[in-house]
Amino acid sequence: MADNNTHKYKKDVLRLATFIGQLMLRNGAETYRVDDTIKRICSSRGFTHINVFMAPNTIIVSDDRFDGYTFMKVIEGRSINLNKIDLLNDFSRKFVSQTDMSIEDAIEELENLEEKSPHTQNAINIWTAIGSSSFAVLVGGDNALTFMLTLITSVMAMTTYNEVKKISNIPVFATLVSSIIIGLCGVGLVEIKILDTPKMLIVGSIMPLLPGVPFIKAIRDLVSGELMSGVGRAIDAGIIATAIAVGVGIAMNIYVRFGGVL
Repeated sequence: MADNNTHKYKKDVLRLATFIGQLMLRNGAETYRVDDTIKRICSSRGFTHINVFMAPNTIIVSDDRFDGYTFMKVIEGRSINLNKIDLLNDFSRKFVSQTDMSIEDAIEELENLEEKSPHTQNAINIWTAIGSSSFAVLVGGDNALTFMLTLITSVMAMTTYNEVKKISNIPVFATLVSSIIIGLCGVGLVEIKILDTPKMLIVGSIMPLLPGVPFIKAIRDLVSGELMSGVGRAIDAGIIATAIAVGVGIAMNIYVRFGGVL
């Protein structure tokens, strides 16, 4: 009976470790950070013979002892949420230090944490748009009109991005559609003589779509020796950047074909 309880407890710990690893990868954590967190959680409960395999959309956690327990999760709906990564880091430290915390309580806390969001999506869109507008001014937009038009365009683009993500199984498609919206807004405002050039508005509005954080995480994974994850993240970042360029290019091509002059 005691042996059965030990095996059940080991399964529960591995299941918890896999769950927190899944949440961290889903929210954009670096591979080495996820690996370290999983091993610390298992080690805190006496299980040190743990192997972890990760790709950008898959995580496998196994015990290399004779019983050979293995858990695997497929990562769906990946995004970048540094706030949740910070909360997950805090949770892992608490779980490691509080050895009396039950697995059931830990999983319940993780489930509540996953559902927790400190800001509404509309608030995120507005603050993102303010950042985009500020950047448009920094790179050469020299008046309040550019700031306001970039803000409006960015809100439209981010709203479009979020709505398309809900209905499309291809995440990069949302980036492409949003980029087309940004490009059309830019050339449209030039056509009706509100702006002299669409450059600053487009540059500012595409900032939230740029894969800066994924690219940096790809570099960090490569430096840490996580070649598969690093290459995968780098390719992902490259595809996103290409989608942005193609989307804006489509909008400008449509404008030129209908007689517009850039």
